[in-house]
Amino acid sequence: MISWMQKNNKFLIVTIWIATISFIFTGATYGFSFGIKSSSIGKTGDIELNRDRFQMEYRNLYNRYNQIFQGKFDEAKAKEMRLQEQVLNSMAAQALILNLAKDMGIVVGDREVGERLASIPLFQKGGVFTKSIYMNFLKNNGLSAKTFEDSLRDSIIVEKTFSLLNLKGIEEEYNTFATAFEIADRFKYTILSPKDVNVTIDDTKLKSFWETRKELFQTTKSYSFDVVWVETKDVNITSSEIDAHFKENSFKYTDTKGKLLSLDEAKPRIVKELKLKKSKKSANKQYIAFKKGQINKSETIIYKINDFRLPREVWDIISSKNVGDFLKPKVVGDKYAILKIVNIKEPRVKTFQEAKDELIPIYKDDISKELLAKLSEETLKNIDKIKSKTSDFITLKNIEKWKLGLNKQEVAELGSKLFTSDQEKGIISIGDKVVVYKVMEQKLISLDKNETEGLAVNVNQLKKQSFQSNLMKQLDKKYPTKFYK
Repeated sequence: MISWMQKNNKFLIVTIWIATISFIFTGATYGFSFGIKSSSIGKTGDIELNRDRFQMEYRNLYNRYNQIFQGKFDEAKAKEMRLQEQVLNSMAAQALILNLAKDMGIVVGDREVGERLASIPLFQKGGVFTKSIYMNFLKNNGLSAKTFEDSLRDSIIVEKTFSLLNLKGIEEEYNTFATAFEIADRFKYTILSPKDVNVTIDDTKLKSFWETRKELFQTTKSYSFDVVWVETKDVNITSSEIDAHFKENSFKYTDTKGKLLSLDEAKPRIVKELKLKKSKKSANKQYIAFKKGQINKSETIIYKINDFRLPREVWDIISSKNVGDFLKPKVVGDKYAILKIVNIKEPRVKTFQEAKDELIPIYKDDISKELLAKLSEETLKNIDKIKSKTSDFITLKNIEKWKLGLNKQEVAELGSKLFTSDQEKGIISIGDKVVVYKVMEQKLISLDKNETEGLAVNVNQLKKQSFQSNLMKQLDKKYPTKFYK
């Protein structure tokens, strides 16, 4: 569960790793359908992929993304990011490890599951596991204890299995890796940026540029709505109602870090929810009256599609409606909105003049890159003749200490590309900048003990990742995955 994985770093690392290596299933889930009504949506080796587990993982991954996007994540973004496939691939990847664990005889007992469950802060009150909080959590999320606890058990099995696959590098691997950090280069270099080229705007050329791309420049689809607002500000909520609601739903109220809120901290949200709940019946009555023409609109509003002033879920409904259709009461902010679609303006290709302001930066960037590439080639050709800067002896480790005219991230990228190149001179692109360089002198330096130990840790980590990635590919062959269509 994403909400509590954040508080169990060891589990989180394993889960993220599974999601990362699940690329081996890419394509296998494309176009996946939920037409089948059985409890399983697929099978990996001997492990069934449970439908309830999928729904639980999907809901929690969706909520996690919604936190990252600060409440602006929606089903449209979920489809764009292929969220279903992410969950399916992650489940299949985990199932590969579970198959391996089964063959290796790795098991997890009920006591271990119970201890892990009790350690989850979400289900604790005052640092102590509280069963009523746990049961309310299951109830409000439509989960059975078996589904949740089976998921927990599988997670612990995966942890145990990975703990047995902790490989270390050998001396030759450590030495090879260290060589990259022992090389010191003194090089001559010039940094070029878009400021070093002059881009002039010619309307004839700009229009020609637009002609080949004009389909990309379109007006935004917009809607006109007649709306009836149903206010909730005058609805009275008692203290006893607030207390009762919080007692039943306290687990729902957390801060951005997942910490449970106190009653006072959660009160504004509770009051809003209760006011909306009490106003729903009135909103439904006004919807019927508005539809029959018995009440007048509050106002007419015109919004471009996906305007933030209407929630994502409302836009999802609007997208399937036509002019003249009514929408049942929807929560917008702290009140209800009853909408009638009165006009829809479809997108059209913008005229050159309409697109011009949007077009110019794209045109300048395109021409700038072209001119910068030509200037870089010319600079490289004449690098021995032109005036440029020369560095001291720089290593992959100390490059960030030198002031090369680049920011920290750019310097790190330069070092990575420079010390993995076998060219005496060349051109390195870094963002919108270009570094033209020539190595003047090279030597080897010795690393101290601390540096050597740090490199050993990195070698071990890289080897472990490589081994695990290859292992997953082999497991995929041994335990094939089939998704039910």
